[in-house]
Amino acid sequence: SALFDFIIIIILNMQDRKFSVSPFETMSNSKADDEPPKKYTRPQPSLSSLPDDIVLRCLVRVPRSYHLNISWVSKDLRSLVRSPEFNVLRSTLPKSSLHVCLEEDDDDDNSSFHWFTLNETSTTEYGLVPNPTLFPPHPKYGSSTVSVGSKIFFIGGSIEPSTDLWILDTRTGSITRGPSMSVPRRQRYAAVEVIDGKIYVLGGEPYIDGRLFHQVEVFDPKSKTWEVTEEEDVRKISNCSATVEEKVYMVDYEKTSVYDPREGEGGERLVQMDKLNDMAHSVCVVEDVLFAFFNKTGLMWFDTKLDVWRRLVGRDGKELMFILDAGAMAEYEGRLVVLYMGDEDIFDVPVTQSVRCMFVSLDRAGGKICGTIDWSGTVATVPFMFRFLHCLAVSG
Repeated sequence: SALFDFIIIIILNMQDRKFSVSPFETMSNSKADDEPPKKYTRPQPSLSSLPDDIVLRCLVRVPRSYHLNISWVSKDLRSLVRSPEFNVLRSTLPKSSLHVCLEEDDDDDNSSFHWFTLNETSTTEYGLVPNPTLFPPHPKYGSSTVSVGSKIFFIGGSIEPSTDLWILDTRTGSITRGPSMSVPRRQRYAAVEVIDGKIYVLGGEPYIDGRLFHQVEVFDPKSKTWEVTEEEDVRKISNCSATVEEKVYMVDYEKTSVYDPREGEGGERLVQMDKLNDMAHSVCVVEDVLFAFFNKTGLMWFDTKLDVWRRLVGRDGKELMFILDAGAMAEYEGRLVVLYMGDEDIFDVPVTQSVRCMFVSLDRAGGKICGTIDWSGTVATVPFMFRFLHCLAVSG
């Protein structure tokens, strides 16, 4: 994690500094010769002993949600986190692009797919613009998706089960076919997530010859090979899943399940967690925290220490003013991005609809997470038949 990197950087910087032994410890006399030598204790590293420019370079690697905690440590750190130099350094860090796919349905059950990118149109405004790199039309865009680096992987089928794998390079716009899975799967019932650079596929299997398959398959993007692992009883009715702390969390109706591939023999890889009498519309992970937007309870985050869902509130402890639905969510520049379709006049026949967006900054305070809405507004206007299909953060 970035916080771990931050600690390592501090230690490495301090190791480069030379600590000298006090002259009193090196003096030799008859009394000192009779006593056992005292063990020298090296001074502990301290941020205050480092130059401001080194401290800044360490701080910019800390997740945004920890900035509030840092500002409480001391006045010096608070001034650094709020300084213009800090913001300039953060702007130079590698950034991800947020790719949004909207599906257009017609009455003939034919779908077309339209790709957009969320861009900063000015210092205070954002827009959802057509993807600068043209993605070719492809029927598999409706499949389960996951991103690794600059590539998007489309796995299985959308309506009909399939063993297909297609790989889209977002830098060039080219799409190629990969090796097939062993078991056909379809999008709604499958969980597709990345753990340690490998793609795990759980569930999504149909009945074949009267048997329900529950095989877990793992794809290695480097070797381009599939591996069939153990069988797990994954039965899903939604496609809401995400990876947190190297585990796959599946948020389904009235249950949350977690799959840990690191559990060895004798341990349960698939465990049922907190039960919530609600249905999730969309999920995402921001700085290793799982968020979900539920039908009744709205936006919540999952406390992995107590295995319970908690409502996201503001710094004042009051509930944030959120919309009734979230079409898509993702992490973007260390913040939670919520996308949804704007309301239409029900007395008129709608032709277009607005795509609205919220940027939410997150702060950790003790064992709680608080949110602040930094920006909200309309980012695009699209035909009324458009709906959210995918929302993926892709690195350059």
